[in-house]
Amino acid sequence: MNALAIILALLLVAGAIAYVLLEKRPGYGAYYGLAKLMGGRLDIGPTDWARLKRRRTPNDSLVCPPALCPNAASDEESKTYSVTPAELLARLKTIALAEQNVTEQSCEPNCDRTARFIQYSRGLRFPDTIDVEVLPVGPGSTLALYSRSLVGRKDLGVNRARLRRWLAKLG
Repeated sequence: MNALAIILALLLVAGAIAYVLLEKRPGYGAYYGLAKLMGGRLDIGPTDWARLKRRRTPNDSLVCPPALCPNAASDEESKTYSVTPAELLARLKTIALAEQNVTEQSCEPNCDRTARFIQYSRGLRFPDTIDVEVLPVGPGSTLALYSRSLVGRKDLGVNRARLRRWLAKLG
């Protein structure tokens, strides 16, 4: 019994030391360091739509007008909405922030047309990043959405389901 208690104590101490040594970033916490150790593509800055290339691993989802994302295949076509870009962005923010475990991140420098969110999974609280940009199209507007996991190689369809859910609520 003493040996088991010693082993458990050593594991707890090793875990605490590892946690302290992991590099952390605001909004992502220790998961940033975990992703870095696992060799994952770190996702801290906003999306550069013109240079965006999809991941080889099935843990992202994209909805983007072809002219905005020339190097990335979209999962769905972007619709045109009969509202201004500001109204579309406001509606999307309301939809996103109504979901559980979603926080809005800094949108600098284009806060009038972009938004950035982090949503944590329920169980292990893995962070997914979602970037949004709205664009004027004629009298209305359209949008680009990119949702991806920071940790892991698969997401069990969570990112695609999130974008479909948000788009369905937009109408």
